[in-house]
Amino acid sequence: MTINPRYNVETEEGDVVVTYSKDGTEVELTASQDAQSVTISYDVDDDTTIELSASAEEQSATIAYQVDEDNKVSPTVTSGGAVSVEWERSLGDDSAVTTTLKPSESVDVEWNDGAWTANVNMPLDGTDITGTNVSIKREVNF
Repeated sequence: MTINPRYNVETEEGDVVVTYSKDGTEVELTASQDAQSVTISYDVDDDTTIELSASAEEQSATIAYQVDEDNKVSPTVTSGGAVSVEWERSLGDDSAVTTTLKPSESVDVEWNDGAWTANVNMPLDGTDITGTNVSIKREVNF
């Protein structure tokens, strides 16, 4: 168990984060005077993880399933009715492509290839794909 009190001098806001982890179950509680949230993660087995997140504003549930050695699928449902699906494809050698689909909202693709990362964000408006953003960056360590 870990208890981490935090205080931001600039904004004069404080909170405390309490985390607990045991036998494939993790619980994180964040609390301040204005807001509280909790995240619970449970490893059902070697291939499946369930994560529940809740705050006063929104709640969500995610079930992550490792389909095979290279593919992981994670659908998420929120209390507001939003649905998203994330697909992570391992390409080997610390490389992976992660695609997130949020119906009627966006498609996001992130390609990590060692120190290189490419991101593509395509907003969806019905059948229109406009305002696509592409970024590429490289991590350099000295």
